[in-house]
Amino acid sequence: MHPILFRVGSFTVRSYGVLIVLGFSVGLWRAIRVLTHRATALPEGSPRRVSPDAMFDIGFYGLLLGMVGARLAFVLLDWADYAHNPLSALEVWQGGLTVQGGMIAGIIFMVWYCKRKRVNLACAADVAGVSFPLAYAIGRIGCLLNGCCYGAPTSLPWGIRFPSEEDPGTLTPPSHPIQLYATILNLIFFAILVKWEKKKRPDGELFWAYIAMYGAYRFAMEFLRIGATSSYDIPSLHLTYTQIFSAAMVIVGIAGVKYVRSRCVWYKDVEIPTTPSTNVPTANVTLQP
Repeated sequence: MHPILFRVGSFTVRSYGVLIVLGFSVGLWRAIRVLTHRATALPEGSPRRVSPDAMFDIGFYGLLLGMVGARLAFVLLDWADYAHNPLSALEVWQGGLTVQGGMIAGIIFMVWYCKRKRVNLACAADVAGVSFPLAYAIGRIGCLLNGCCYGAPTSLPWGIRFPSEEDPGTLTPPSHPIQLYATILNLIFFAILVKWEKKKRPDGELFWAYIAMYGAYRFAMEFLRIGATSSYDIPSLHLTYTQIFSAAMVIVGIAGVKYVRSRCVWYKDVEIPTTPSTNVPTANVTLQP
């Protein structure tokens, strides 16, 4: 593990924070690039033109509030570990973020912002929904370097020994590198959504699709963490609270996709060029009622 990248005097630069910021930056760059191109492809006044500045605000403040939500959810779910020293809840650099808590906080802020600024929520959510798995995939590498969120012991050849959370100062047996699984799966999700983005579809579909994808991935990964960094919260059902929430995400995500497909107008965006070009069409959007 490599939790500390380097030190400058008494200032410590931690890999966990750097990878989260890097992932956020790459994801936000991608989202702004999509919106910048869409602004040149859609006619002035189109409700589907979301300002890149608006997406920057959604991303930046959404990240800050998302970090608060992710940490708050983690602390509340593991309050017994913090009750004796509540101030330790502020030590985010030690790890301990519940992504689902961060997603809820970020989504609430996005809804509030779009309503207040009169931004097309479905369009903004789609762009964010495609960019998020890319950012998340990079950020999970920070978990690997930090040595947190590992899985149960495994005999598979790619098992990794992590600093034990149960017995500090020792290493775990070769264990599932859940962090790498998360990175690989979310890069796959990103590739699927990018391809999906080019097809005729209703706004909002990509957002709900990723909600379902994330829920399915997170539900499955919990089984590989049981006995290591996770335990059954409901032993009679052999489920954790995370799995219950993840199952709900799958149901809600699928329902959301079905709803927008049946109720909303379908669009086909102009594809984003792979190389910069000055010959960008000014309007090429098709509608299907």
